[in-house]
Amino acid sequence: MAELFQDILTPTSVADRLKILMGKEFGRVAVAAELASVTAPPSGHVYFTLKDQASTLNAVVWKSSRRGGMEHLLENGLEVLAWGKLTCYGPRSQYQLICDRLEPRGEGALRRAYELLKKRLEALGLFREERKRPLPRFPGKVALLTARQGAAAEDFAGTALKRYPGAAISLFPVRVQGEGAAAEMAAAIAAVNSWGGFDLIVLTRGGGSAEDLWAFNEEPLVLAVAGSRLPVMCAVGHSKDLSLCELAADARAITPTAAAEAVFPDALAAASEAMDMASRMRRALEARLAGLRAELEARGRGGALAFERRLVSARRELARLGDTLAGAMRLEARGASERIARLASALGGAMTFAVMGARSEAERLSGLLRLLSPARRIAVGREELDARRASLAAAKDRILVPFRTELDRASERLGLLSPLAVLSRGYSIATDAGGRIIKRSADVEPGDPFRLLLGEGAVAATVTSREES
Repeated sequence: MAELFQDILTPTSVADRLKILMGKEFGRVAVAAELASVTAPPSGHVYFTLKDQASTLNAVVWKSSRRGGMEHLLENGLEVLAWGKLTCYGPRSQYQLICDRLEPRGEGALRRAYELLKKRLEALGLFREERKRPLPRFPGKVALLTARQGAAAEDFAGTALKRYPGAAISLFPVRVQGEGAAAEMAAAIAAVNSWGGFDLIVLTRGGGSAEDLWAFNEEPLVLAVAGSRLPVMCAVGHSKDLSLCELAADARAITPTAAAEAVFPDALAAASEAMDMASRMRRALEARLAGLRAELEARGRGGALAFERRLVSARRELARLGDTLAGAMRLEARGASERIARLASALGGAMTFAVMGARSEAERLSGLLRLLSPARRIAVGREELDARRASLAAAKDRILVPFRTELDRASERLGLLSPLAVLSRGYSIATDAGGRIIKRSADVEPGDPFRLLLGEGAVAATVTSREES
């Protein structure tokens, strides 16, 4: 009978053919079901059942696939979308799903998966405020990670250029939802960190449903945000709850527009602030100099008054000695004549001694007067004042130079982005009769007047025909 059949199969060959047929027929599939019978043996693989109301499907997650961060989803009763390939397990003649990705389905499952992963990452310290870094005040170059097609990139760039005309933004287009989006965004963050030349990473997208925004809650992306060498701003628009990426990022905003406002300062306000600071510093320096002048003048007046007081005291002492001498002379004159000669001799010695003492005191006071001369004290004070002026001027220059440099840099960027600079390179701007800029050919009709603004001057013209691009 065997020769009646073209092929004689064995159980193993049947299983092998079924694997080939299932791979060709199904390829990669996504199965929506509820998890049941989840088991994790010491091998590191996880076995479970996917079930609906009528059927079950055996599934397995190999140990190598668990590195994608699926542990928080491997829980009995959780509704999931399981991605993988269908195959046949020959030893038991069973078909099963080799699962490499799980996504929660439904609001309850999403909430449960969110809370489980949040609790585990929070225990690792990824959301602590003290590990978050401040954003650069004047970012030189910003890496923008978002979808190529969408309003997020336009909103962010438009707001940034209005506030900070010198803003340098590099767009890295990535998928922001669906299978593989989280891995693609994580790879882009790693690439920006390795390339260098950037000051900040902005990860953003517009609004969406909880399922649309789930990529921002996946573990690989959250770990990439937390481990970034560069500061990361995360802005997931219009979400009710903060995504795990926003909790791990250094800063967050509710929309792409709000993110641009937080990242880029208002250039005009910054320039005004710098000028105001310079004015306050100048006034502070002038007040300090005035105080030093007043202090020096007070010290000079104090020295002169002290000298004058000592001179008056010396004069009073001389007058007292003179009065005493005169009294003694009168007393001696009244005495006996035989004492006149002796007193006259004593008087002469006393007068000589008094004169010599007075002369010595006068010389000492004169020397002291020279030392305490207000002119000398003022000269020393002026030298000290000049030294302090030089020190204050140097300090002022050290403080103002960084602000002047940044202001010059901002002015240079503003000049480069000036519409007149663009016009000088041969471009022009067309406006209709109402002064509105003509952006499309559909904005005008043949016969309509319009005006061309050139690098030098303007030209009035009329539409003769139009072409649709």
